[in-house]
Amino acid sequence: AIPDSPQSKYYVQLIIDSVPFGCMYGTYWKYGGNIINSFPSHWWVNRTSYKVDNYLKFIYEMIHSNDSSVNEDYWYANVTCQVDSGKNYPCEEIYFEKNTQIPLRSTRVVRQGWKVVQQITNYRIISMGKPDEKYFDSIPSNWTSICRDVMLGLLYYPQTTKIDLNQSVQVQVWLITPPHRINGNDTVTIQWKPSECNDCFTWTPKQLSFDIDNFQERQTLTITRVKNGPQTTLIPIFNGGGFDLVAPVLYPIYIQ
Repeated sequence: AIPDSPQSKYYVQLIIDSVPFGCMYGTYWKYGGNIINSFPSHWWVNRTSYKVDNYLKFIYEMIHSNDSSVNEDYWYANVTCQVDSGKNYPCEEIYFEKNTQIPLRSTRVVRQGWKVVQQITNYRIISMGKPDEKYFDSIPSNWTSICRDVMLGLLYYPQTTKIDLNQSVQVQVWLITPPHRINGNDTVTIQWKPSECNDCFTWTPKQLSFDIDNFQERQTLTITRVKNGPQTTLIPIFNGGGFDLVAPVLYPIYIQ
C-alpha cells in the first residue's frame, strides 16, 4: 500500500485484471477483511490477522489409498458424506501426480443452495517453490497510486430516510477504514450533490473532514427538505485521503 499509510503495515491483495474495475487492492486487518478476497478463508485468522499458509485445509483426517492409479497418488477423508442423489463419497479427496507434491484435483462435498453435491476443483500448477519473477512483470510499479483501495468507503446511519417539507433529519457519517496518508496529508473531505432535485434539500455542514485519528468518529449531517419533489439521492464528492479513486455512486444517501 501507499508508504506511510496505515494500510502499508499489513497484507494487501492486489488484483490487476479485474473487469470492469481495472486494478484494485484490499487490506487484511482489524477494520475488516478484504472484500475482494481470492485467497482461502482460513488464512484470515480470527478476522483480525492474516497468515499465509497452505492453500488447502482439510477438515477430516486424510488417508493415503493403496489403490492409487499408476499416474496418481490418491488421498481420501476418513468420513463419508451423502449427496442429494443418494450416493456416498469421501467428504474430501485429493489427487497428486505420482510421487510428487503437485496437486491435480480435489473434491469436497458441499452445500450449494438447496443441494448437496460433490464439488470438483482442478488445479493448474504454474510454478513450484519460489514463483518465477515473470509472473510479477505485469504489476505496475505505481500500483499504490493508480489502483483503487476497495476498503475505503463511507458508512451512514440511517442511509435511507424520509423527510417531510420543512423537516430535518440527522444522518451520522463515518469512514470504514482510515484514509491514506499522501505526501504527509491524511485528510479526506466530503461534500454532497443531489442527483434528482437540485433545490429540494439543504444540508449542514456543507463539508465533513476525516483523518487517520477521527475516521471512526461519527459526524452529523443535518438534511432539511425546503421544497417538495421526487425521491432524491445525495452522492458524495471526495477529495484527498486516497478517496479520489473511490466510486461515489457506491455511497449514496437515499431521501424519500
